[in-house]
Amino acid sequence: MASDNTKKMDQLRELSLFESIPSEILEPLLGHFVSRKFQRGDTIWRQGSPANQFTFIVQGKVKVLKYQNDGKEIILGIFGEGEPVGEIAVYQRIEFPASAVALEETEVLQIHRDHFYGTIKSNTQLLEATINSMMRRNQHLVGRIDELATDGAEQRLAMLFCKFSEKMGRRTHLVDGTMGVHIDLDLTRRDIADLINTRVETAIRIMSRWNKEGPVTTEKDGFLVIDIQKLDQLARAI
Repeated sequence: MASDNTKKMDQLRELSLFESIPSEILEPLLGHFVSRKFQRGDTIWRQGSPANQFTFIVQGKVKVLKYQNDGKEIILGIFGEGEPVGEIAVYQRIEFPASAVALEETEVLQIHRDHFYGTIKSNTQLLEATINSMMRRNQHLVGRIDELATDGAEQRLAMLFCKFSEKMGRRTHLVDGTMGVHIDLDLTRRDIADLINTRVETAIRIMSRWNKEGPVTTEKDGFLVIDIQKLDQLARAI
């Protein structure tokens, strides 16, 4: 049991919400977290189900999506290790407005909303530390809104791939001896268009040009960032 708790505490400390909170302050929350594992394609929750559990990704990737009337899916976001998923709906005590599906073998930690709030309310240090972390997370969400408000589709796409590189990328040696970043994501051009709020034709045009000129090429098993500096410049519109 002690080793299980140690492992769970280590996992908690890797989560973005808790990474700056000392272990001794997190201790009261530890026993309320439950680990769940999903295989590729498993549904973590469905659109319209009660949002009563906070969910944090320990390992793997999760996509949040809505289904159209014709059954086609629209991807709203992709989340990786260390990130919370669907927390806004839990905060607001509403039903999940979209579904969440594992993109690969995925492990999450979940805690019921009542256990979470009940514990932090009775612990001043934990309450203060958690509020500070939530504020930082809110700043990140505001930044995401600013990204979608950016005029240029190419800049938004560069921002998206910068995020993927940082959160999910794996550094790899390129044939010319330089370093690139491999992103293990199976995304169609329509998926990309949905993620940056643009037309599919625009996503196709940009990705086709990038495949010829850089900074990102499409691989069979994902994407390869071959010029991270150029990608960063495009994201910053330099």
